Amino acid sequence: MEFGSISAELVVVALAAVALGALIKGVTGLGLPLVAVPTIATFASVEEAVVLVIIPTFGSNLWLVGTHRQFAGLLSGHVPFLAAGLAGSIIGTFLLTAIDDRWLKLALAVWLAVYLAQFVVGNVLRSLFQAKGAAAAAVGFTAGTIHGATGISSHIVAPYFHGRSLAPDAYAFLVACAFLTFSAAQLVTAASTQLFTADRLLIGLVALLPTLVFTQAGIRLARIVSDSAFQKILIAVFVLMEIKLITDVFS
Repeated sequence: MEFGSISAELVVVALAAVALGALIKGVTGLGLPLVAVPTIATFASVEEAVVLVIIPTFGSNLWLVGTHRQFAGLLSGHVPFLAAGLAGSIIGTFLLTAIDDRWLKLALAVWLAVYLAQFVVGNVLRSLFQAKGAAAAAVGFTAGTIHGATGISSHIVAPYFHGRSLAPDAYAFLVACAFLTFSAAQLVTAASTQLFTADRLLIGLVALLPTLVFTQAGIRLARIVSDSAFQKILIAVFVLMEIKLITDVFS
């Protein structure tokens, strides 16, 4: 059975992955592309996975930015990071079409490994992301480029803002602004380079519904499930993804 050029099975996987990622985002504030892209990429190309997640990522972060818009005054202190990240996202999206899928899956595997390592050795990268000015722009450009090429930049964005000693709501606003900036550039670039086929566009729009529903569910779930229990489940899921991605790279 086919959904245009995309199989019905992949549509189900994509929607389920987005729903799971949105649920985790609701609980932790991060996680939609981090979960959805590697999951979809185990059943399809990285290009397919990244493009299918662009619209849900954009929608979820637009909603979060609107929710916490009272912190908009904080943006002036992070213009170099955001502006360079926007440029990097454009370049990264072009790289998505130019780099062999195996290398993109290897990049995803490396980033997942970095993320998992943080749970073992602690957030050893935090001090590297307390940058300002030109250094902040360099960090932003790196984050944006990686986001454009893989759909994932939380490993850089999260510690960059975490090192600023922000209140939780202010942190959520700035992180969402970064992801919104990157995904907006990614969205426009993907459309201009015809990465959005009619089928991918439709699936991305349909995925907005589970994105919003499961983000809200995650917010409620956060009040019930202990953080330690949830982190154990999350790590187990990531380990399985890591194994599958590495298998794909070296098979």
